Amino acid sequence: MTTEGPHEFLERHEGVILDDLRALISQPSISATGEGIEECAAMVRQSCLDYGFDSAEIVETPGQPAVIAHASADTGQAEQKVLLYGHYDVQPANASEWQSPPFEPTIREGPDGSERLYGRGAGDNKGQWFAHLCGVRALRETTGLPTDVTLVIEGEEESGSENLEWLVTEYRDELDADVAIVADGPIDESGRPQVLLGARGLLYIDIKTTGANRDLHSGNFGGPIPNPATALADLLSSLWTDDGRIAVEDFYDDVRPLTERDREILEAIPIDEEAVKSELGLSALTIDDGENYAERLLCQPNLNVAGLDAGVHGEGMMTVLPSAARAKIDFRLVADQDPERIFQSLSRHAEDHVPPGIDVTLTRVAAMAPQRTPAESPVIEPMMRAVSRAWDMEPILKPSLGGSVPTYVFADVLDAPCLVVPYANADENNHAPDENIALSCFRAGARTTAELLTEFSDTFRK
Repeated sequence: MTTEGPHEFLERHEGVILDDLRALISQPSISATGEGIEECAAMVRQSCLDYGFDSAEIVETPGQPAVIAHASADTGQAEQKVLLYGHYDVQPANASEWQSPPFEPTIREGPDGSERLYGRGAGDNKGQWFAHLCGVRALRETTGLPTDVTLVIEGEEESGSENLEWLVTEYRDELDADVAIVADGPIDESGRPQVLLGARGLLYIDIKTTGANRDLHSGNFGGPIPNPATALADLLSSLWTDDGRIAVEDFYDDVRPLTERDREILEAIPIDEEAVKSELGLSALTIDDGENYAERLLCQPNLNVAGLDAGVHGEGMMTVLPSAARAKIDFRLVADQDPERIFQSLSRHAEDHVPPGIDVTLTRVAAMAPQRTPAESPVIEPMMRAVSRAWDMEPILKPSLGGSVPTYVFADVLDAPCLVVPYANADENNHAPDENIALSCFRAGARTTAELLTEFSDTFRK
């Protein structure tokens, strides 16, 4: 132990830290293809040991391996157990679309003049969970680690976290925690950090309607022969009522009502609707007069048509009556909705809304349950204080992430409150060419981990 504080330690050792992060990003780890997965898992394990964890093991799952690491409090037996989550797998990257090779991380100036680290996984998610390691090491080397910490890093998030629930269930006792923290996604577009109480869920479905056993001439057969494309269009249209609500039976039954505190949080979120319209080139938004934009985005479910395909494409004319039509749709679900129940209701709805002669097939591509920590939870204020000190600005509190991350696993299996605290910049380009993390955000993320562990040791009791 020294008189040096965690922040000073991080600043003094930044050169070595960035070298280690670059080495991690240099290792491909693409879950969709398996490229580099085994090698990266080994690097994750060794990094945990190098950065102060007492133990780290590679855990085999039915899919890609995960890493579980433990660090015990330096102050004796701690009453608090903090679980930190991240993922080491990354999206594929086409090198021809990047300014610098995706697996040769490079530090250069970003579009706003900030110093950034470019490379696949820099923001999503290696840079963010590596900041956890830095925070743990900074505490161990200075004031001491005040809580028990467990880190779980999976290797399948970019392909749907298919086995994360299995992993957490199988190792439930080892992963037991008072609070779970997920550092993923971007900070607010305003540049302010944010604390999110959970995430919307996801249900992604392929719909296929089929009619005749082959494509037909629309003049010779059109009229008496049912058209799968028309049937699909009618089916999709039937999924909404005239006032824009989702028309699937029982869809809203389990939606958790908003509390007074939830509404206070929503009203405090700064959103410039006119700026949103201007940036996207829109004349209007699909919200009613007086409706809260943040509530519609973060706390209400949504149904999106992601893709349509039928018949003829491209230039020219071909009078075809297609034999099949397809659509891809995704539901974003909110707290307490069940993806399986909604899939069953949608299947019944589809069967009831296609005409005779048309068959409809629904295939569930992906599903992730929603999760939202109650706004009255005692873990929120310590986290807000920790983020405020680490970033030197007040964070924005939001009831949910608009997108989907597997926070429900920790809430459901471990019965632990779960918070999402992004460490990456708003323009991190995750899943896109030139993915990056601003070094200012990475530094603030490492400081956040050190601060939150200290805050929870001082104020939170199970």
